[in-house]
Amino acid sequence: MGQLASEKSKVTLAEKAVTVADDRRNVSSQELRERWDANGFLSAPSPRINLDANANAAPTPKVVAAVVRALHNSANPSSAHAAGDEARVQLEKARDAVSALCRGVYPENVIFTSGCTEANNLVVATAKALGATLITTAVEHPSVLRPAYELRAAGYDVRIVPVDAEGCVELPRLQEELQIAPGLIVLSVQTANSETGVLQPIGEIAAVAAERKDVLFHSDAAQGFGKFELPLGGPDGPDVVTVSAHKLHGPTGVGALLMRGGEDRLRPLLVGGDQERGLRAGTQSLPLIAGFGAACEERLAHLSSHVAHMVLLRDRLEAGVLAALPGVTVSGVGGPRLPNTSNLRFPGVEAMALVALLDAEGVLASQGSACHSRRPEPSPVLMAMGISEADAFSAVRFSVSPLNTAAEIDAAISIIVQACQSSGFRT
Repeated sequence: MGQLASEKSKVTLAEKAVTVADDRRNVSSQELRERWDANGFLSAPSPRINLDANANAAPTPKVVAAVVRALHNSANPSSAHAAGDEARVQLEKARDAVSALCRGVYPENVIFTSGCTEANNLVVATAKALGATLITTAVEHPSVLRPAYELRAAGYDVRIVPVDAEGCVELPRLQEELQIAPGLIVLSVQTANSETGVLQPIGEIAAVAAERKDVLFHSDAAQGFGKFELPLGGPDGPDVVTVSAHKLHGPTGVGALLMRGGEDRLRPLLVGGDQERGLRAGTQSLPLIAGFGAACEERLAHLSSHVAHMVLLRDRLEAGVLAALPGVTVSGVGGPRLPNTSNLRFPGVEAMALVALLDAEGVLASQGSACHSRRPEPSPVLMAMGISEADAFSAVRFSVSPLNTAAEIDAAISIIVQACQSSGFRT
């Protein structure tokens, strides 16, 4: 009888997961509009526990206030009048704040963009413009890998370096590629992986890259920015890093490219006016940039406490889930990771269904990078680490932020365990 009840529960939950996913896909824009409450927020059946901060970390009140203040100044920062001057002051204040979170960068070398995707594409486009060899890794964000594959298809020299079982780049292979590649090289290696949280040995890579004078070393630091001090230039840092505001509670739609002093090899992706030192044409979005600056100021003021809090929550989540579900595996746990990211594999459980079940209970998580997590395919990052397709399909990413609480983590653990025990979890 118990087994029959368990099987019935399993089917019911599986059907519920499908229903949740279908409802989310089929909801009309009119239905969404009807759910906006009087304060302009989308109504929800219950409070949500956001364990998907790597996809988007909710703006803080300070960030929202900065955006609203900037909206009241409608002037163009390039305009030569008093209102334009006021806008430029706000713009440069934000530039100062962004630069302060990265060691070795001056404010004038902060180039604002629409986000890290645009900034990454600018770096890859530079390889094309210069006729350089592009060397990158198998676990990069799609905004690096997809344009890289397009370059390769167009006949350019693009080399993809593999990673080991922990998701760390194979340094001997990277060193070999750097030694044998001809001419100018654009090297792009992420600071941290958005799915597993694995940190790449940026200092060691910088030392290897420095053995040649014709290497432009770029790191996609979208996930690492604001979680530890990023070095830029010198013996232990890249020449260029790219970052995004909404990963540290800034607004979506704004990011930046940060350059070491004297870097002049980058080429613009968008051309037109001479904004952003000629590397990013177009009128700057002052409200978004002001919000970005506010987020950076807030994180810098509380960096150590925020990081310690996230580590505590991440470890609490992993310990609680593993204690109740001993068969769970943590991806990339053998090396350094981001303080907030946990990629868990639940044997016998389909991650897409589990994410939908958690969503129905108010817990937000994802299968991987939000930029391709809605596609029913195994994570390319986990596959590159040598994880089987079946195990990759069972992986769910949880990522916390300073806004989460220990009580939320405990509640999420209970929901995760119950969902897994009813969904075919194998010990």
